[in-house]
Amino acid sequence: TDDCGNSSSTTATFTIEDTTAPAIDMAAADATVECDGAGNGGDLDAWLASNGGASASDACSSVSWSNDFDMLSDDCGATGMATVTFTAMDDCGNSSSTTATFTIEDTTAPAIDMAAADATVECDGAGNAADLDAWLADNGGASASDACSGVTWSNDFDMLSDDCGATGMATVTFTATDACGLSSSTTATFTIEDTTAPTIDMAAADATVECDGAGNAADLDAWLASNGGASASDACSGVTWSNDFDMLTDDCGATGMAMVTFTATDACGLSSSTTATFTIEDTTAPTIDMAAMDATVECDGAGNAADLDAWLASNGGASASDACSGVTWSNDFDMLSDDCGATGMATVTFTATDACGLSSSTTATFTIEDTTAPAIDAA
Repeated sequence: TDDCGNSSSTTATFTIEDTTAPAIDMAAADATVECDGAGNGGDLDAWLASNGGASASDACSSVSWSNDFDMLSDDCGATGMATVTFTAMDDCGNSSSTTATFTIEDTTAPAIDMAAADATVECDGAGNAADLDAWLADNGGASASDACSGVTWSNDFDMLSDDCGATGMATVTFTATDACGLSSSTTATFTIEDTTAPTIDMAAADATVECDGAGNAADLDAWLASNGGASASDACSGVTWSNDFDMLTDDCGATGMAMVTFTATDACGLSSSTTATFTIEDTTAPTIDMAAMDATVECDGAGNAADLDAWLASNGGASASDACSGVTWSNDFDMLSDDCGATGMATVTFTATDACGLSSSTTATFTIEDTTAPAIDAA
């Protein structure tokens, strides 16, 4: 406009524009959480909601946040990760971004909820394979759990020790491993023991033999060697036999007896016993080898005492023997009959008796006869 009031005009526009993206004041930060087995939804949602901890500002307006989270990677167990870009946008559509990673990790080994327990079984003589397999398959009764995954079990069983008979033992470590390869272990011992003594299947039997006068050594040795006919068995091992024979009693003649205990012992030292008696008896009377013989003597008028005594002393010429002992002789002579003059006779039984009181007899007759006519001393 001039001094005279004349004017001319020109037009222009003043514009306030926003070409500056929001400033990332705090970058998003990586987050690592321990696996909870359920995807850690709460942790993830909180991290996303906080924009990974990022902050931004804009001189011209407020900012709004967004992110490109899609899904977690499928790692071991319920672990996983996601790299997420968080974008801050102002009211004018300008934006800035910051990137961080959310990670679910598993650093916790499985928990042993129930430790493996020792197991002791009675020896079956075949390694107790079924018992051992069941114990191993059951992980010794152990149980384990893991927050992030299931567990798989393994063990380090190699072999049983070689103890007495078919007994033995093994100390086994059972290991529970989760899907991420973390593991925990528990140890227990499987033992096969033998607490059962051998079974006497057939008891020893008494034996009685006829006296042979020499101790019946062969009979006795055979009876002892056969354990009196006893038999025994043991589920865990074979058995060895022993006996406590010492000596026979000293009975009549060469008879005697012994009560013997036979003991069956297994490889682990457990034993069972059976007892029987070996008897040497004498039931056989002496044998009359030579029967007594009759004797006839000429009357001497005085009873023929010397002839009679000699005949009696010689048992009428008889002889006897006994397998089990010697014999003693006796006779039942009483007196001569009273015949004509000083003649007479006696029938005598001679008895041979062995040491056990068994006897045999033989009988003969002693006769005093007179076959001599009187002598004419003076015609």
